[in-house]
Parts: sequence; structure tokens; C-alpha cells
Amino acid sequence: MKMNKKALAIFAGLTMAMSGSAFAASADDFTDVPKDHWAYQALDYLAQEGVIEGMGDSTFQGGRSMSRYEMAAIVAKAMQKNPTNIGDQAVLEKLEGEFGTEIKRLTKRVDAHDKAIKDLQAKTDKFKVWGLARVQAGDDNGLKRDGIHPVWSSWDNYKNGDYNNRFYMDLEGQMKVSDYAVARFTVEKNARYNDREYQFKDAVAVGPDGKAYKIKVPVSGEMRDMPDMDTNHNGEISNIWVELQLGPKHDWYTNIGRKWNGIGMQNLLLGGQVDGIATYHPIEKGHGWWLSAQYWKSSSDCTEYTPVYTSTTTGSGPSAVTTYTYDHTSVRARRAPVNATLDFWGPLGKYMDANVGYTRIVGHKYDRNGGNGYWYDTSGFWNADLKVKLFKDFAVTTSYVKAMTNAEPDNGAGGHADRDLAVRMDYRGTDLNKVGSWGLYAKWMDLGKAADLGHDDEWSTREPTYCNGMRGWYYGFKMVPAKNVEWETLWAPRLKEQLNTTSAYNRHILRSWLDFHF
Repeated sequence: MKMNKKALAIFAGLTMAMSGSAFAASADDFTDVPKDHWAYQALDYLAQEGVIEGMGDSTFQGGRSMSRYEMAAIVAKAMQKNPTNIGDQAVLEKLEGEFGTEIKRLTKRVDAHDKAIKDLQAKTDKFKVWGLARVQAGDDNGLKRDGIHPVWSSWDNYKNGDYNNRFYMDLEGQMKVSDYAVARFTVEKNARYNDREYQFKDAVAVGPDGKAYKIKVPVSGEMRDMPDMDTNHNGEISNIWVELQLGPKHDWYTNIGRKWNGIGMQNLLLGGQVDGIATYHPIEKGHGWWLSAQYWKSSSDCTEYTPVYTSTTTGSGPSAVTTYTYDHTSVRARRAPVNATLDFWGPLGKYMDANVGYTRIVGHKYDRNGGNGYWYDTSGFWNADLKVKLFKDFAVTTSYVKAMTNAEPDNGAGGHADRDLAVRMDYRGTDLNKVGSWGLYAKWMDLGKAADLGHDDEWSTREPTYCNGMRGWYYGFKMVPAKNVEWETLWAPRLKEQLNTTSAYNRHILRSWLDFHF
């Protein structure tokens, strides 16, 4: 029987006792097969066809004996090439008959390995973790509280800085429930290392007049990282929620639970931890526009307490003496408001993007004990954002929030108490996969004391200073010195913060940090 080139190559290659485990593009990839070898042409053909493989070390080792299973593997690969010539078919049929048993066993092994790999991938996809570790240092003359009581006016000199010098970790994870549902969580940890910065805790002290007063006392560096001192960043699970894809097209992307949430391009209305439900949906035939509907409340509830004392007076007239005995503590809740938000965003032409929304306060205007809740004189907020790409690598983003409130128009810091304004300019930007990429930004902020529900306060522009208003410039630089590593430095040379109706504070901030993403 006359065999053509393909059949001859198959036969020649098999009779040379071929074996291996790594794909070879041609016979040139085998360092131990010279070009003048009598089987070079056949081996070159088989290698290019993917029928034969080497040993993984750039050698072919043609003089080594091979097992029947290795022979069967080569025959099976040759059979997959679907030869059309009658000579090819006859050769392969003979080889199949000789090694049929081994081929069947190999096929079962391959199927079993494929199933094991698929199961392993499914398990891997079911649970994923990622996040970042941050090293941060800086200088900040702000974060200063006003006096608690004139008797302890010396407390004015203490500063409450918990953003400057710290080691921070954000660990995020997800567990796949189904193709359209995942459970998510985050773990955050702050480890502060500068003892000149203090947090405060509540305490009660008896003043010179014999009465009890609530005061703030500094927490030591050791206590500062205890779990009850920073419940959102203490290394425990801080957020947990589920993400669903609802609707017939699975395009209603819905979150339920406690998570970090932002509203607006610069998170000016909201940027923080919330409880609730939010759904996001692309508007059909909306030319890239989306809508979101959210029902939520900030998780920053707090309690207020007042020690109550029983007084006893002995004697009368000038010689009367009054003593105080602790009776009980009056506690009431300060609930963050429950809100309903409707938000729209999308492109306006090729070089502009917009966002507009409205948030209505629907609950917790007053707490159940009769005291005022947060923003009790505010019915809702309008928010709007516009991002314009003026030219290549340069964009300007303007964000505005207006509160429907009866607050006074002037917050004492030169701005308005009922509105927030932020204008940010960005030149270029970073890419964690592109070493050497960099970006510059400048941002003007004018925050009113009653103008938002909790703007993104990573820079600590208000909390925990309890200032009534703030305005000023921030400047920043960021770059990627190594893959998945981002360095950023922020400088605010002069911020005007209004502490109360009579006093203002000039503040400067310099911070630098490295983020290691994983």
C-alpha cells in the first residue's frame, strides 16, 4: 500500500519511539534533533500539526523507549487531524486497532481530569478575596475640638487625629450563591502609630461646684486600637450585603444589606457606610443612561446619655450643704434619617457626563424619645454633577448639593450652610497595571454645615472636627511606582473651618500614603 507524505510522517514518527509532555511548534524546537537526521522532515510535520510533543526541556529524546500509553496518546492526536487520504485512513485504522484499549483508557483519564479541573475552577470562583494594605503618614494641625466646658478649657489643646499616621487594611471578599447572586463582605482595620494623636471617649466628672458633667478624655495609644474605640475599622467584618441580578434580563443590579455607598460623581451628598437596598438599571434606549432607586439610612447612629443625680440638702440658710448622689443615666438614640433616593446618570455627547438626583428624608426626623434626630429641619436634597473632558488627559468635575432646609444662609465660613460645592480638576491618571503612570489633581470644596447626609470624608474635612463649615483647596499627586502599588500625596495649605458661630480655624494638611493592592 502506497502512503502519502502525512501517512509516512505518522508512521516514521511512531517508529522512532516518540514521547513527551510539552507542545513543540516545529522540529527546530528539539535541540537533540539535527536537521540532517533522516526523520527530521517527518518530525517537523508532526510537531507543526501538534501530533508530537517534547519532554518540556527543549529535547525530543528520540532514543528513549516509550510506553504503550505514550504511543496511544500520539495515535489519538493523529486521529484528531481527520485525514482524508485513503492511505492515511488505513494507517490510522491499523494503529487504532493496535492501541484501541489504551486510547479508551486515556480518554477516560482525560475526561476525569477535565471534570476535576472544572470542579476546582467552580470552587475557586465561588470564593474570592482582594483588597489593599496602606501605609500612611502626615501632618495635620486640625482635628481640633472646641471646649467641652469652661471648667476644663485646657481640653481645647488636644487634637483628635486618626487619619494621618496609620497602617490600614481593606479586605474584601465574595461568595458565589448562584449565577445571579453573590454574598459580599469587607473587613477594615486601622492601626494608628502616632501617640500625639488622640481619640476621645465619653466620661463623667464632678466639677468644682459639685455637679456632674459629661467630658471628653483622651484615649491612650494602646486603647486607641481596641475594638470598641473604632467599630468600623477594628478588624472585624464591617460590611455585609448581597448582590443580585434581578428581572427577566438580569439587568436590575440590586444590593441589600450594609455596605459603603456613594451618591454623585464625587460622593458629595453621601459617601459612607449605609444600611438598605439599592437597585441600578440601564435605561432601555437611553443612550448609555442609568437609573438607581435606593432606600437607605446611614449606619452612623449614636446615643446620647446624661447622668442624673439626686441632691440632698442638710442645714438651712448660709450653712446649708447640698450633696449629689448618682441616680441613673438617661439615654436616648440619635438616629440617622431614613432616605429614599432616585438618581440618573449618563453621557451628554462625547465629552460630557452628567448625574442628577433627589433624596427625600422619609423617617427618623425625630427620635422615639422626643429629641431631635439628625437634620430634623431638612426635608430632602438635590444633587447634580457634570464632568467635562476639556482636552486630552484633562477633565473638570463639578458637584453640587442643595438641602431643602430652614438653616441660616451663612455658615460663618464664607459659604452657605444649606449647600455643598466641589470642583475637581484631573490631569492624566494612574493604571495599577502600568508602572510609571501618574496623575495630578486640584479640588476646591465649600461645605455647608447642613448641606449633605454624610459626604465622603476620607480627608477628614469635617468629622471628627465637628466644624460647622469648611472651604479651601486640596492638591494631589499620584503615581504607580510598581505594579499594583499606588503612591499618593495630598496637600491642603489653608482650609477655613468654622468651629462655631464665633470662631474659625485655619487648618493645613499634608498626607502621603502607599497602597498595595492584591
